[in-house]
Amino acid sequence: MNPESVDRLREAASRDDYASMARLARALYDSGLGPREVLREAYGADFPEEVFVIVGAGLSSLDLLAYFANQPWQLAVPPEQGGPADVPGPLDDTERLVLALDPGLLPLVQIPAATPAGDDHIVCYRTEELRAGRPTAFCLRSAAYPYSEVRDAEAVRCGDSLLDVLYEVHADEARRLDEESRQPWNRGAGSVDRAEVEQARASLELVEELRRKAAGRQAR
Repeated sequence: MNPESVDRLREAASRDDYASMARLARALYDSGLGPREVLREAYGADFPEEVFVIVGAGLSSLDLLAYFANQPWQLAVPPEQGGPADVPGPLDDTERLVLALDPGLLPLVQIPAATPAGDDHIVCYRTEELRAGRPTAFCLRSAAYPYSEVRDAEAVRCGDSLLDVLYEVHADEARRLDEESRQPWNRGAGSVDRAEVEQARASLELVEELRRKAAGRQAR
């Protein structure tokens, strides 16, 4: 694709229109750019290594307490790996709600509540933080997935990075399930079995491994 065509797609691209962003990303890949350069062109900021470590691990295969947003994740998947997806997933409406609330936020994942009475949380980057070289995570409370409802008027800082937030979430879940499995009343329907505890620990170990990889790459 020639530079003029890419420029036209860049001018037409809007974060509240996933299809336009996906078209731009495909054109940028066709022009020879890699995932890091594509995200920089699309969002005007460099993204931290944790993004590319997570994408490299396979978004659809990660067994984590997180629903991944369409942007920026799909734009970071090159065509030879099947990306960017043609059609956005269920979080598209939620992403646009967050963008309307605060254009500086870039939603990353929605984390389900630990209990039925709790709120989900949407974890975001801020573009100005990314431009300053900081992968700081910010959170908004939301309705349970897949419903689209943001319950905060302003995002609050919730971690130094997305993987730090995911680590805390999975550590809390593993601890909660382990403690519940040991209670004398943990019997019958709805009880926690050891398989659930082991799965929670495996997910925590996965996040730990992703953090190690991201830290190793960032240090280079």
